[in-house]
Amino acid sequence: MFPVVGWILIAVVIVFLVIFTSVSRCLSPVSFLQLKFWKIYLEQEQKILESQATEHATELAKENVKCFFECSHPKEYNTPSSKDWQQISSLYTFNPKNQYYSILHQYVNRKEKSHSIKSSEGDTVIPALGFVDSSGIINSPDL
Repeated sequence: MFPVVGWILIAVVIVFLVIFTSVSRCLSPVSFLQLKFWKIYLEQEQKILESQATEHATELAKENVKCFFECSHPKEYNTPSSKDWQQISSLYTFNPKNQYYSILHQYVNRKEKSHSIKSSEGDTVIPALGFVDSSGIINSPDL
């Protein structure tokens, strides 16, 4: 009796997941091929970001160790500020009006225009683990 109930439960869960996946894909504002491109883009962006971060961190560490042993001043390295890191670390949802494929993509394009990410009301965006509103921007009245 119990094995039959277990198999029925497994079958119900599988059917529910198939239906949920199908409905969510049908209602998605993103086509299948665009979603595939988006996933490829995110994978490549993550690989490149990790590679560049590793390279930059290695160079910075080498310079700091060298300066420590030589009692000299380090060269200046351009490293993003913690505010910049926070702005690219938020959650991102696709918005058909602004077709960015990641929060980094959005950040770079907005930074070129205004040198900081701002909401339309002028509030500074604080993208610390929050939810993105329909415009793709996180607003915080606190800062």
